[in-house]
Parts: sequence; C-alpha cells; structure tokens
Amino acid sequence: MKAIRILIKILLFPLSLTLTIFVSVSIFVVERIAGILNIISGIVFLGALAAYLRYFFGWPIGIAGEPDTLFLAILATVSAYLLSPHGIPSFAAGLLGLIDGLNDAIKSI
Repeated sequence: MKAIRILIKILLFPLSLTLTIFVSVSIFVVERIAGILNIISGIVFLGALAAYLRYFFGWPIGIAGEPDTLFLAILATVSAYLLSPHGIPSFAAGLLGLIDGLNDAIKSI
C-alpha cells in the first residue's frame, strides 16, 4: 500500500511543481496589476463624480438632468468598483487561493 502511495506521489510531482510555480508567478502579477488598477479606479471614480455633478447641478457646463450623463456616471461608478481592490483583483486572488488549495491537496497525498 505504501508503494502505491509513493508511486502516486512520483506521478503527481510534475503537476504539483507546475501548480506551485504558476501560483507564485500569478500572485506576483496579480499584486502588481492590482496596484495599477487601484490608480485607474481612482481616476475613473473622479470622472464619475464629475458626471454626477454635471447631472445634478449642470456643472461645469451643460444642462442638469441629462439622462445620458446619469448613465455615464453609473457606468463609471460600477467600473471604478470593478477596478478597485474589492473587484477583479479580489476575484483573481480567490481563484488563486482555490488553485493553491488544490496544490496543497495534491501535496498531502
């Protein structure tokens, strides 16, 4: 029985090594991209605030209450949320956590 377990470990070693390298590189990339997306999210959110100001007050130029401006403001707010650390980067980190859990399960055999 112990020989079969050792054989399975030998067969699964390349998969475990590949998953370990993939998770390590992916975490590095996701952390760097999350920082860049955070800056972009802030810029998009400032644009959303400007669109809300234009919709409600007609500022800096224009007529207040244009429906296209409200749609643009809501779209920019949703986009800013998705680009923030709570949106896409959090989803990617969760997926990497699942893959890392699979790798730990393979290693524990």
